[in-house]
Order: sequence, then structure tokens, then C-alpha cells
Amino acid sequence: MMSADWHCHLLPGLDDGPAAMDESLEMAASLRKAGLASVYCTPHLIKGCFDADNGAVQAALAALQASLKDENIDLRLLPGREYYLDEFLSDYLKKPLPLGQTKYILLEISQHIAAEVVRETCFWIKRIGFIPMIAHPERCSLFGMAEINKTVSSRFPGLKVKAEDSTPGEPSLLEYLKDLGCAFQGNLGSFAGWYGFHVQQVANNLQKADIYTHFGTDAHSIRGVHNLGKIDRN
Repeated sequence: MMSADWHCHLLPGLDDGPAAMDESLEMAASLRKAGLASVYCTPHLIKGCFDADNGAVQAALAALQASLKDENIDLRLLPGREYYLDEFLSDYLKKPLPLGQTKYILLEISQHIAAEVVRETCFWIKRIGFIPMIAHPERCSLFGMAEINKTVSSRFPGLKVKAEDSTPGEPSLLEYLKDLGCAFQGNLGSFAGWYGFHVQQVANNLQKADIYTHFGTDAHSIRGVHNLGKIDRN
């Protein structure tokens, strides 16, 4: 089991995670029981939907950390956001809240965005001194089987893939982002089939292609951490 959860909706009242402190505490206790020592708290930041400011995130984190101490739950909390890649992202990143003391910006890619926009945005994030960490790429349609096969074909020429999935020329989006220095965060539940067979298959293939750099629970509720102890991902 990993020791750090790089993507978790643990803070109460900020997004579609727990509504109240009691549920956050129950989730935290379960995360600690599953073997986690630290959790990056990453509430959604989506304009007009979940748009609490960074101060609210820091305040919620401090309050939860204090409650954990009172309850003798030995779990270290670190701040962060799950930034949504849309037209408002550049404004939000004028005052970014990266993951803890790192340079990582956790980035959720829309299912409907063009690959070229993803390339340009990640390049820009690198230019301003941060590192995009792509949240759960296995759940994004841009990183489907054709994209993986093209990446594997490029990186491992000795392996055979379907011809229609490995067109020559421009590198795949995955290959571009990997070469740019982006990080990739896989959801533990994806490997267990929590999001369906297709996502599980894509996650396993991304793992085989050596894409993932970090893992997280992406937990939003106590139900989301209930079976963590049964999953072994390092």
C-alpha cells in the first residue's frame, strides 16, 4: 500500500466530498487504518460549481488537522487543489495552490477538450514554474487504448500493436506530456474495477507503459475508502 495519498477529497464542506467534519474524521481514520501516513487534500476548483478560495482550503485543512490530533488519528494533511482544465484555469493559477511544498499542480482534464489545448496548457504550466500532475488519466477519453498503443509502440519498438492505433508522425498526447515532464496520478480504485472494466483495462495498460508517477484514492466519502486495504499499489 502506498504511504501518501496524492488525490483525496477529504476536507468538509468545500466540494462534493464530505459535508461535515464527522464524516471527514471517519474517512481519515479509515485512510490511516489502510496504511496511509499523509494525504494531499485536493478539493475541486471548478468555476461556478466548486470555487472556494485557497484561504478556505487552508482554513478547512487546519481545522481538520486539529480535530485529527484531538482524536489521536496520526495522519498528516497537506494542501492542494484539483484544478479543472477550462478557460478559467489561467486566472486561478495566478495564485496557485500546489500539492504541499511541491511544484505539482493537480490537473483534471475535461472529457470534451481538444488534445492541442491540453498540450498548450501543460506547456504553459511548465513555463510558469510548476509541474502538471494529470489526475486519473485512465478515466479521460483522450488517453484511450489507441493513445496508449501509440505511446507503447514509440517507446518499445519491439512490441507489436494494431497498425491503426500507431500512426507515425506526431507523438501521442501521452508521449508529449511524459516528455514534457508531467506527472500522472492513477486512482487506486481504477485497478480494482471501481469505474468499470474499460477504465480498469486502460489503467493496467498505462501501468505497463510506465506512465504513472503517483497514486491516490480520489476518495469523496467513507464508502470510497472502505475497501482500500484490499488494494495493493505502490
